[in-house]
Amino acid sequence: MNSMTREEDFHSLIIDHLNAVIKLDVSGNLLTYNEAFAQQFGYTEQDFDESFLEDFIQDYTYEQKQYFEEALLGQTNRFNCLVLCKNGNTRYTNVTIVPIATPDGMEVYVIIKNITDLREQEREFYLSKENFNTIEEIGNIGSFHYDMMSNRTYCSKQKRLILGISEEEDFSPTYKQILEFVHPDDQPKLELAFQQTLFNNGGAHFECRIMRRDQAIRHVYVQIEVLFGEKGLPVRVIGFIQDITNSKHTESKLTEKEQQFSKVYNNLDVGVWSVNMQTGQFILYSQGIEQICGYLADDMEYNTSWSTIVHPEDWQQYMDLHDELAKGNTVRHQYRIIHKNGDIKWIQDYMIPTLDDSGVFIQLDGLITDMTEQHLLHEKVKHISYHDHLTQLPNRRNFNKKLRGFATEYANSDRKFAVMIIDIDHFKYINDTIGYPSGDELLCQIAARLASLVPANDMFARLGGDEFGVLVANVESIESLELISNQIIDGLLEPFLINGYELYVTVSIGISTFPDNGIDSSDLLSNADIALNKAEKQGESKYYIISRSSSIESYKSYSLGRDLRKALENNEMTLHFQPRVDSCTGEMLSAEALIRWNHPEWGRISPMEFLPIAEENGLIVHIDDWVLREVCKQIREWKEEQLSTVPISINISAVHFMKQDWLHTIEKTVQEAGIHPQDIEFELTESSCLNNKEAAKNTMNSLKKMGITISLDDFGTGYSSLAYLTQFPFDVIKIDKSFIQNMIHSDQDMFIAKSIIYLAKGLQIKVVAEGVETLQQLNILKKEECHQIQGYLFSRPVPNEEFKTLLQQRILQPN
Repeated sequence: MNSMTREEDFHSLIIDHLNAVIKLDVSGNLLTYNEAFAQQFGYTEQDFDESFLEDFIQDYTYEQKQYFEEALLGQTNRFNCLVLCKNGNTRYTNVTIVPIATPDGMEVYVIIKNITDLREQEREFYLSKENFNTIEEIGNIGSFHYDMMSNRTYCSKQKRLILGISEEEDFSPTYKQILEFVHPDDQPKLELAFQQTLFNNGGAHFECRIMRRDQAIRHVYVQIEVLFGEKGLPVRVIGFIQDITNSKHTESKLTEKEQQFSKVYNNLDVGVWSVNMQTGQFILYSQGIEQICGYLADDMEYNTSWSTIVHPEDWQQYMDLHDELAKGNTVRHQYRIIHKNGDIKWIQDYMIPTLDDSGVFIQLDGLITDMTEQHLLHEKVKHISYHDHLTQLPNRRNFNKKLRGFATEYANSDRKFAVMIIDIDHFKYINDTIGYPSGDELLCQIAARLASLVPANDMFARLGGDEFGVLVANVESIESLELISNQIIDGLLEPFLINGYELYVTVSIGISTFPDNGIDSSDLLSNADIALNKAEKQGESKYYIISRSSSIESYKSYSLGRDLRKALENNEMTLHFQPRVDSCTGEMLSAEALIRWNHPEWGRISPMEFLPIAEENGLIVHIDDWVLREVCKQIREWKEEQLSTVPISINISAVHFMKQDWLHTIEKTVQEAGIHPQDIEFELTESSCLNNKEAAKNTMNSLKKMGITISLDDFGTGYSSLAYLTQFPFDVIKIDKSFIQNMIHSDQDMFIAKSIIYLAKGLQIKVVAEGVETLQQLNILKKEECHQIQGYLFSRPVPNEEFKTLLQQRILQPN
């Protein structure tokens, strides 16, 4: 086509050619055209004033213009494009530009082939192919055909995906290779279907499992059909394969659900029911319902309605639930029914309503479960949780819950209630005497009698051990509380008979009132305990109603207990020192370290107030350790200031004897301070020895080996002081100040003081008289040869700076 072609060779072709042919001059103007062009496109030469191609070709491009210019140079070109018909329609054409050399110059012939129909066919074929592929993808269906002559299988894209084969892979497997994709257990099924199809001249379909390239197992549905050749022999097998794994799983789950439903429906412990709300007739009524309520389906259908067997106390609540059901809300509810035999049963009813498109309540489905045993078990556990196992009275947990409820209920009213705590006097002694089983029997009898003495509307509980509690509702006056207390005390005057023993029991009662003594349960119980403690101090068969001033005291005690832990950290504690002097010369021989607390709210606090609190909450150990460190530190500082020091005595709590590392702590503290063990002295009370005699004795011996002096404080006030003097290695006895201060006025106290001094001499133990405040007391003690004196007569407890002055003086004169 690149060579020149003469015009006369093309003349007959132009006239008779089926395709449109036109001739253009070198400027692109239309010169002639054949009949086919006029018929197909409707143009004549008058329709083109300028360049033909620019008007004829839609969206005439620069590239197409170049084709025409190349034709003028003798080169043929072919391209596809859209052209415009005279009526405005477009047609898709194949255009061939052919250069023709003439004597007058170069002319260009353009052959225009209408390929619109072919293009549409190609488009429809492409769309059909795409639609087919889409259908295969949506349905997860793959197609294939097996050529029996070549023993090759050709697969669609979707079948490749089902088998796990990539599109890029060259894949046309043989029959044997296809068989390898089938699960070994299902291969006979495929071969049988294939053979039956060949012999029966028809098709077959079956389900089987395949193993993908990645070894994943999929369930597939296969349909095949055989095509026969002209001689009646099979030549090709065509078919479809669909991945039905998901539907198989769904089918399996549905089967499982059906089995589960069947088990539930046939389970006698669960009732399944369904009611048509328009007719009131049962659609479902399982045997489980008959088992639970005792009524057959026919009974419910014709003679009895479900609502009539609902317990009367639960009926209204049950009926109210139908308003929620009518709104389409699912309801889960527990209530009681009356069994056909008259038994009361607890059931749980799970109801699911169905509404139509108009919102009309048309059907109600449900499950009922017999909850009677669970409910009884729950009530039993609840009773155990809130009742004392011995007396079956409400326990402390129940009491506290009721107390919190009272506090909330009474908060916004002028009404009052009271908390009474009743404690059996000396019950431990009774228990130890008659034994614990008899003690338990006594507790039960006491509980029963107290319950008969407490007003019926008031709560009576066992709080634990030998302690009981009463919540007195609607207290009208203090006198009414006094009346109840006296009734309780008088009601216990009659003895209790336990295993042949006649036991007389007394109680102490502490009472706090709401809101005078607190507005929450914690304060009310705390104040009732304080009142009980005051009642017990008064003796047996006493009650104490706490007052407003007592409430202030209780708040103070609470405040001190709360703040005591931080007092040491905040440097609120200080030490004062009180000298002990020679009774004859006035020379200072020793001194006692006494702790003081400067509380930010309550001011100066006496040790008599906060040390018992420290004993109760376990902080006494930390306080004693702090005093030891401060005393050792102070002695070192005095020595550094060249002062002539004396041994400093420190009061030690009994709990230290139970600490295994206490001796090590003392040694470490003394060593770190750089002083000698002889520079300190420990003062112990008789209670320190009573708690654990053996441990106390061993610890004291270890302290004496270290060189620390041991003093017995408050001698004469204990239960068996004389016996302990021979058992424990005391160096010093301190006579309690109560004997010293009363000996001027009491011959008995005078005799006791003289006897203690005489006894100490015989045991070769030094004696210190505490609380000496007058010269008369001093003269008596000197006459009796009491070794040392401690008291206000020579000095009050003084802070460090004042004590340093006393150390410098050394000899003190009576004030």
